[in-house]
Amino acid sequence: MEWFKPAWEQLSADERYVLGTFYDEEGSQTGAVYEICDHFHIERSSAYNRKNRALAKLAVLLYGK
Repeated sequence: MEWFKPAWEQLSADERYVLGTFYDEEGSQTGAVYEICDHFHIERSSAYNRKNRALAKLAVLLYGK
């Protein structure tokens, strides 16, 4: 996982929280969305948008454009 760490560390704390919560192996993605909503006080669509933006940013950091 050493190849992953530099890209992960370039994400903001909020982006890491969203991705970490959404892709946690022990929880469900639906439950994760509600947890993200509660954490940021946002609606579900905004939580999914945050996840998508963070995931896109991580992909660029890992693989380039």
